[in-house]
Amino acid sequence: MAYELGPCEIINVTTGLSLGKTMGGVSLKLEESTVELHTDQDGENPVDEVITGTKVTVEASLADVSLDNLAMSLKTTVVSDQIKVLPHVGTSLFDNAKELCLRPYVNGVVTTDMKKMVLIPKAGIRAAADLTYNSKDQRVIKMTITGYPDSTLTGSPCAVFGASAKSAVI
Repeated sequence: MAYELGPCEIINVTTGLSLGKTMGGVSLKLEESTVELHTDQDGENPVDEVITGTKVTVEASLADVSLDNLAMSLKTTVVSDQIKVLPHVGTSLFDNAKELCLRPYVNGVVTTDMKKMVLIPKAGIRAAADLTYNSKDQRVIKMTITGYPDSTLTGSPCAVFGASAKSAVI
């Protein structure tokens, strides 16, 4: 049994760059959805339950409020040291997905042990920057990341825990 505690680093595997430090932790949620099966003869009692999917969600707040992080989270680019925030109506998060990796800290440093890493091969990012300008609140880039099934990998995983050939670039 292993007890674990501590922050993690989020890596954009597509670019090989760290998204910097986080504020408030990084939350990885795995949630199965199901449908109960019933028969007339058994009334309201379920006779079985079938999994209809597994949702992978990561919530994080980036403490590094850089133009690069804002651009990545808002699905745009930095041009001449500025980004333009566009409405992106009809934009697919799947088509704009990034490959992200969560690398936990072990003994105060980011681990290189691939068995401890979590890869999200198709990470759709929804941004909600909270840029409060006052003397007491830290500005952060809040992100909600959804792991979509990656059909280019065997089994179409939404996330991969442990060593992976695709995460070997880290």
